[in-house]
Amino acid sequence: MSKVIYRTKHTLLKKMLLFSTLVVPVFFVGGCGDRTEINDLAIVVAATIDKSDKGQVELAIEIVVPKSMGSNQGEGGGGGGQATLVRSQKGDNLPDALSMLQADLSRKVFWGSCKVFIFGEGIAKDGIQDSLDFLVRDPLPRERAFVFVSEGEAKPFIGHKVPLERNPAEMIREMTARGSVNGVTLLELDEMMLNEDHSASLPYLTIKEEETSDGTLSELPKINGTAMFRKDKMVGVLTESTTRGLLWLKDRIKEASINMTPENVEGDLSMTQIKSKVNLTPKISGGEWTMIIKVKTEGVVVQNSTVLNLDDPKQVKKIEKAFGKQIEDRMRKAIEESQDMRVDAAHFGKEFHRKYPKQWKTVKGRWEEVFPEVKIEFVIDAHIRSRGFVDESIKERGSGN
Repeated sequence: MSKVIYRTKHTLLKKMLLFSTLVVPVFFVGGCGDRTEINDLAIVVAATIDKSDKGQVELAIEIVVPKSMGSNQGEGGGGGGQATLVRSQKGDNLPDALSMLQADLSRKVFWGSCKVFIFGEGIAKDGIQDSLDFLVRDPLPRERAFVFVSEGEAKPFIGHKVPLERNPAEMIREMTARGSVNGVTLLELDEMMLNEDHSASLPYLTIKEEETSDGTLSELPKINGTAMFRKDKMVGVLTESTTRGLLWLKDRIKEASINMTPENVEGDLSMTQIKSKVNLTPKISGGEWTMIIKVKTEGVVVQNSTVLNLDDPKQVKKIEKAFGKQIEDRMRKAIEESQDMRVDAAHFGKEFHRKYPKQWKTVKGRWEEVFPEVKIEFVIDAHIRSRGFVDESIKERGSGN
């Protein structure tokens, strides 16, 4: 509890310091010779943190090029000018690397616009606690900036052109903001690290190659699963498909597409989930720890390649059963893989602690051993809200006429 209170006070203090840094100087514009103007700032939009070959920390920052700020550029940084540039330095730790980097720049590093922090896989496996401590302790990094882990080194994920957005950081942030991936802010990561289950998860970035209009290959960042952390060290990766199950468990799915084949039916259906609510109910009985997962969800049929008639209540029930089974299978796979890694990414431990505080005291020091033995029960309530503009599939209408 003391840690939580400390972090809460620290967050308020951080906001006050940030306010004073950005707003208070406005009142002293006239005649103030030591004020910091925007022309004196190196505005950071993204930062990467890697482990160097010699075991040092390498910090790379993507900085807005001042000349590009006033130009009328097209989407994706077009117009011939370079919108951002990347600078990096190495140090014994993150503050040391930052001081070395600052010494190389003519402008003061400004974190207020940094929306993305990426940890390289090497430093993630070694442990991110020290770097995280600096980022949440310093008043300027935004606590609502998103945090990621990259496959291999993180530095190659910034500084190049991408379609539609001004820079890779903006592209990654927009993909995360849509809610289709496991987005985690700096503040949320800090809170996860303070949980008694000692588990955390971050979106996992990979590079995908995409052919451009002129036939060349462009390397683009892709969110491709979830990096799993026990304490502050990365221990494995959930696939993109399994990550969807984790998002359901954490009740963070905004919209999802599901393809399924009902039992004893040829063809398949595609549905879009438009509403979902998940409740976790812990139960301890006879020394056995069980998590009851109740899911209530609604979906819309967007394609029907079967002969099922959506105007027939019995056939609709068959579809709803398949719909619920798909969700259960994905959640079960996410839990099983999490238990194999001994990472409580859905934070079952928090729910047991809340309902059974006395029993929790007996296991909190060894939760990573107890969590893999937790039993799972599902209660799925899946409904079809809309069946589109027609009830019969094209196959059924074609066979009937």
